[in-house]
Amino acid sequence: DGYTLQRTRGAASSQEFVAKRPSAGDGSSSSSSLSQQAPSTSPLLALLQRPLRRVRKTLQATFLPSGYPTSVGSNYMSYTLWQAVTNFATTANGVLASTFLLYSVGLGAGAIPTAGAMNWVLKDGLGQLGTLLFGKAIAHNFDIHSKTWYFMSFLLLSTATGLEIATILSPQSFLVMGSCANMIKGLSWMAGGSTRSVFNLSFVRDNNIADITAKNTSQYIFASLFGTTAGVSICAYIGQSAPLALLCFSGLAWTSIYSAYRTVKAIPLPTLNSTRLQLLAARYLKCIRTSSTGLVGFGGYMSYKQPPGYVSYQQEYEVPEDEDDTCELELPSPLDLAHQDPPLPWVTAD
Repeated sequence: DGYTLQRTRGAASSQEFVAKRPSAGDGSSSSSSLSQQAPSTSPLLALLQRPLRRVRKTLQATFLPSGYPTSVGSNYMSYTLWQAVTNFATTANGVLASTFLLYSVGLGAGAIPTAGAMNWVLKDGLGQLGTLLFGKAIAHNFDIHSKTWYFMSFLLLSTATGLEIATILSPQSFLVMGSCANMIKGLSWMAGGSTRSVFNLSFVRDNNIADITAKNTSQYIFASLFGTTAGVSICAYIGQSAPLALLCFSGLAWTSIYSAYRTVKAIPLPTLNSTRLQLLAARYLKCIRTSSTGLVGFGGYMSYKQPPGYVSYQQEYEVPEDEDDTCELELPSPLDLAHQDPPLPWVTAD
């Protein structure tokens, strides 16, 4: 006890050592020996480390693409978490709306009459027909303004959910209100599902679009399970009270819309649409004005300022190569502009 192993000088093999007791004043050797000792771990912590690692690997394999985080784009985790909050809130609101639709056709009276069942079927059919007509007119815009339509899909879904809950206030208008709500809801699902595929493609880094789409489905199912549980609990608590239902609907709708907004802000779209092209052009013109001392603007048009007394024909201004290189370094990529793209450009843009 108290001895340390020291290699003998001139030993032919690295395995030849001698035992040496450190001297009383050899504090450096003692402190070095202590510093190289492995830190002691709690037996309970050591016992839990392996199960915790196993749970972490299982969760990652279930909900995250293979090779995360290098196999996906930036902000994927932020996008996933905010989308989970959105799915939770919309699912809970959907359970609430379906329950009050059943109340409005007579479930609370003990049985759903035949007329109520027919109204339910007609509601679904008319709503799906309206979705087809609207989809034909606007579906081509989903690729161009994917962020806008994704955010709009949750505004539409919240509107449809509110209409479904409001049917209990006017049961005689069930068919009209229910059909309109189902049509709006179908359009919301069409817009949300179509644009979500564009977002999945923007996160691809390793030819793994199928894996990202599959994990997106798993994330949706997991969040929806909690949303369904919350919706059932809310319905059991409020009963058939329309004011309480509208109050709960308002809170869940606000949550879904806000989280959808945060989801949109986290999506790294590497393409240019009209809004991002306008942002890029504005940055380029600002760069030219900053780097060119002789460049002045009149009403949005550019002209080159000639020295005093200089007479020449009107000619187009060309950016010199050195200025072009400077602007190229300062200009952002479409990916850098993605977070500045407003969800509703005709409302939030300057």
